[in-house]
Amino acid sequence: MTPKQHQPERDQRHPGRPLSGECASTPCLEMEVPACAARPDHPIMAEILDALARTMMNNDVGKQRRLVEFKDGCRYGKFGKTKAYELIAQERIKAYKLGGKTMIDLDSVDQFHASLPKVESRAS
Repeated sequence: MTPKQHQPERDQRHPGRPLSGECASTPCLEMEVPACAARPDHPIMAEILDALARTMMNNDVGKQRRLVEFKDGCRYGKFGKTKAYELIAQERIKAYKLGGKTMIDLDSVDQFHASLPKVESRAS
């Protein structure tokens, strides 16, 4: 009988690659970055960048949107995150997804503020 040689475990997402170090106990989170990712002149990267630029432009007026991260939009609008989600659901402010981030359009926050009713003082 010949002794069995130790065969390293294989990563299920990358069958040709053995599991190594810290990836052996947890799923491997490493992603291979294609060589074209570093080249903005690559056709795919150019298409992605053009699409991103189009989403950042207001097609109606041709001016750039004032988009900020969610927490900064809440701070600007002087409301908390729960109220921000309510306003987004009611379509009173506009929000966009950029990757995993929610971006708030500050112009829509300004419009929301302008739409709020004025407080009438009671005369005695």
